[in-house]
Amino acid sequence: MNNLPYTISINGVDNVGKTTQMRLLPSHYTISKISRFRVENTRIDELHQQGLLQRWWWESTSEDFVYSMVDTLALRYWNATMDLDSKVVLFDRGVAMFEAILVAVIATKRPDHDLDRARMAFRTILEESKLHLPKETFAILLTHGESPIESLQITLSREKEILDERYRLYQVLLQSELQRQERDGVYQHIIRISATSSIGNVQNELREVIFKYTTNSLFLPMLHQLETVYIISGLSNSGKSSIAEKFCSHYGTAHAFRTRIVYFNDLISEKFGRSMYSLADKEQARELYHELERFSTAHYWFKIIILESMHSHLVTEWLKVWLGDKLRVVYVDTAETLRLNRGLVMPEVIASKDTLKIARGVGLIRFDADLVLDNNDSLANTMNNLLNFDRKGKLKRSGQLAVK
Repeated sequence: MNNLPYTISINGVDNVGKTTQMRLLPSHYTISKISRFRVENTRIDELHQQGLLQRWWWESTSEDFVYSMVDTLALRYWNATMDLDSKVVLFDRGVAMFEAILVAVIATKRPDHDLDRARMAFRTILEESKLHLPKETFAILLTHGESPIESLQITLSREKEILDERYRLYQVLLQSELQRQERDGVYQHIIRISATSSIGNVQNELREVIFKYTTNSLFLPMLHQLETVYIISGLSNSGKSSIAEKFCSHYGTAHAFRTRIVYFNDLISEKFGRSMYSLADKEQARELYHELERFSTAHYWFKIIILESMHSHLVTEWLKVWLGDKLRVVYVDTAETLRLNRGLVMPEVIASKDTLKIARGVGLIRFDADLVLDNNDSLANTMNNLLNFDRKGKLKRSGQLAVK
């Protein structure tokens, strides 16, 4: 029994960001991430395949609903914990949250919508059916909003489909039940997400909690070995490679690693067996982030990674959302006449490459870049400007530079 993995659940009201946070947690063969609730060959799975799940969800008897859901929940935990390689199993929604869901659904179906009576009915069904809920190591609850009313408003505002009154009622009851669980100390840790909380900050708080319980170094903060990840972007023949090479030499190859973005893109493409560009932008960004994390863990002596030739604006934007000031985006701005004169490539080839880069959003990267680096003068002047920017970034992160 001592060899069983830690079972940790990430819980919270709908649309609080549970799935996003789960996917950003470390990707490693010893960590299992269980997002899907359905388990093959169960009643829930059959209903889903027949397209009847939503109807059954609301029209089934409480007894049928509880029995089928608890049966699937138990199998979900059993299957996940039987993986011999897993040291940590992470669940998107755990036992306590599914208990809250079951109670809220029963209350929604009741004429009086009474949560206390729904809870009593749920426990009676468990006892009479001799059902047992799985046990997990610990449960984390994510909350948003400054009040229950604000929390509900945030949840409903993020729904993409048209909401009916039954669903609104269910959300009111579910959030009330989760809040009762919180008051009763059901969750071992609460993470409160404010309007100013970044996804990256929430992720690092989540990792801190998991590391505290597991002492598993994979859950140290995001890219904690690195001081900075630099993205060097720009149009063809703008001087990106020369600048990245000089920048890397400034720190020395013992401390800085420089590569073209295609190095990591190829690793992702090999993993999926198809071009990474076939993935959605957010998924591309998440896979790139995990490759960066794997690389920095294996090459822990590098403090700076310099990525050349990033042209996707949306991928860059997602990385910036997650990594904040640890990611510095530099756009190398060079006049077209200089770009044409510097290269050995025919102008029509440069134009063709520029068209592809512009289609992927390189112009928007320029608009959102932390630094638009003028490279129309000497390389020495360009490097002085870049190094000054780098020094100011270090001072800002250390708190020695006032933020205006």
